[in-house]
This record gives sequence, structure tokens and C-alpha cells, in this order.
Amino acid sequence: MSNSSNPLAKHFRQPSIYLSLPSKGKFYGPGALEYPKSGELPVYPMTVKDEITLKTPDALMNGEGVVEVIKSCVPNIKNPWQIPVCDLDTVLIAIRIASYGNEMNIGTNCPKCKEVNENLVDLSMYLDSLPEPVYAEKGFGKLIVKFKPQDYEALNKANLASYRQQSLLRTISSDKLTDEQRQAEFKRLLPQVTELTVQNLLNGIESIVTEDGQEVKEKLYIKEFLDNCDLPTYETIRKTVEEIVVKNRSKPVDIKCEHCEDEYKADVTFEHSNFFG
Repeated sequence: MSNSSNPLAKHFRQPSIYLSLPSKGKFYGPGALEYPKSGELPVYPMTVKDEITLKTPDALMNGEGVVEVIKSCVPNIKNPWQIPVCDLDTVLIAIRIASYGNEMNIGTNCPKCKEVNENLVDLSMYLDSLPEPVYAEKGFGKLIVKFKPQDYEALNKANLASYRQQSLLRTISSDKLTDEQRQAEFKRLLPQVTELTVQNLLNGIESIVTEDGQEVKEKLYIKEFLDNCDLPTYETIRKTVEEIVVKNRSKPVDIKCEHCEDEYKADVTFEHSNFFG
């Protein structure tokens, strides 16, 4: 982190907190994580360069900004693109705590009176409440499917694809298009939506074990299976992946409306500039 010959080196930033990963270091590719024997990763506060990176729209949109900040603040994670989603919130929360302290202000809309509430959230308590990830295996007929979390790269690609598709859908809804043009655009968009759905499902599967004990890990073979299996099998696998995602999702915070005193729950988003500054 520093040049040892620099007389100012001892005044460089130091780790503010130490982080235990929910995954315990699992699901990372070779060389992606330097996992300490203690099981705790040092987390450094952000630098001025990191702050500027998080204010660059293009770097945030394509994920490069988040990756560079994670490299800077959690140097044990050598390839942040391979962070499993079950660790992502934890890493981002730890960086924010190291940089700004435990408290974070969040704005939410009361579902009853529709007024905006500003509340302070204790991130250290929230960090302790994150669930331990559960990724099991399940039998589907003669096959056994082993599940895994998506990594950050797959998640980011899916989010970008979804964003582009939403933009296309808004274009299709435009009054400037004729019915024929709208139908043509929809036919062009439909295969992209289908492909994104299959890709998201594929990213949640580690391997499939056949009835003779052969474990298939090749993504090409698994995708071919998803493209050609019967609809009930596909739907059951899809629902299982969705259930796993919900089960491993971070819990919402409890909010009491300061206007009507109604109590409700709100999700906290741990991404990008709205989280870091």
C-alpha cells in the first residue's frame, strides 16, 4: 500500500475495520481472493481518488468504479469482479463504515401518508444482521442441480442489459412509432429478454450431476440443457434460483414515520454514489 522509502509512509491511511466475509472465502476463482488465516480482511478508508471515481457516471454504470474502489479499500480482494453477490453488500458496507463511520442517512417514502422520512441507520448493526449465505443442491427428476451465487461481473452485466432493455421498452411505448414499427421493435427485443432470463438462471447454477454421477460444470452444456429441457423443469429451476436469492437478500430496516407514526420496512441500497456520498 506504500513506498517504504517515503518518510511520510507511516502517515498513510491504515485499516479502519476488519471484515469477515459471509461466504468464508468460497465461490471465488483462483487468485481472486487472498484469504487471511484469521478470516478477517483489512478495510481501508477511501482516498480522494476513490471519491472522484465514484462521482464518474460512466465508471459507475459499467461497474469499473466500484471495482477500482474495492481494490483500493480491500486489497485482499484481487479481482472484485469475482465477488459473489452474497459478499457484495458486506464489502460495500464495510468500505462505507471505514470511510464515513457507522451511521448513514436514508430517505424513504411512507406507504401510508406518502411523506418522505429521513432516518439514520446504524450500519454496524446492519452488517451483523446480514444472513449467512445458503446455496444448496436440489434434485430435478434424475438430475441434481448445484446452485451458487452470481459474481459481481455477472450481476453488473445483467443490470446493464436490463437497463438497456427498459430503455428500449420506453422507446417502443413512444407515440412517435406506428403500430407496425412498435411490433417490429418488440419482435427484435423479445429474444434479448429471453436470453437475459436464461443467462441469469445460468449464473446461479454451479453444476448439474447426471444419474450416472457425472458432474457437468461447462456453462455451454448447462445453457444447452436450459434451452432444451421441458417447461416444468425449467420453471422449477427458475423458481428455486429466485427463492435462493430472496433467502440470501439483506433484511429491510424498520422505519417509523415521523409524520403519521406508521411503522413500515424499507430496503437499503448498498451501491454506487447514492450509498457512498
